[in-house]
Amino acid sequence: MRAYLDIETDRAGKICVVGISVENNGFIQWYGEDINTSSIERELSNVKTIVTFNGDLFDLPRLKESFNIDLKAQCVSRDLFKEKKKLGIKGGLKDLEKMFGIERKTEGMNGYKAMFLWEKYKLHGNMDALNLLLEYNKEDVVNLIPLEEILESLREE
Repeated sequence: MRAYLDIETDRAGKICVVGISVENNGFIQWYGEDINTSSIERELSNVKTIVTFNGDLFDLPRLKESFNIDLKAQCVSRDLFKEKKKLGIKGGLKDLEKMFGIERKTEGMNGYKAMFLWEKYKLHGNMDALNLLLEYNKEDVVNLIPLEEILESLREE
């Protein structure tokens, strides 16, 4: 079984959102105090492959450091950032989405702006900021699915 994963962090590097889409189980997301080791491990218990974008350098080490979850030891890591580099494709996730026609409602958002949305929520209780942050994270996760398929077909050519 395969899972797609993305995290968001605050400006101090603390994980504030975790989004996961597991084949046949759909999308699940935690934020703030609801993020915990047992929930993440339970969701990923049958997963053999974890798909991320730059997750080998960012998401997976942060999860290990913050929650003592070593996904690289438990699963095969498929980092689409590394795969696009091998194919000679330049750009980040949003660039690739545009290049391959993968739609995004949170156009113009990025990880840096996401940090400020979290702050607006934490400091001022701004639910619009939280909802936008959660939608942004969800798109980061679910857009990995078509991106993986596209990169796979390019690799086979």
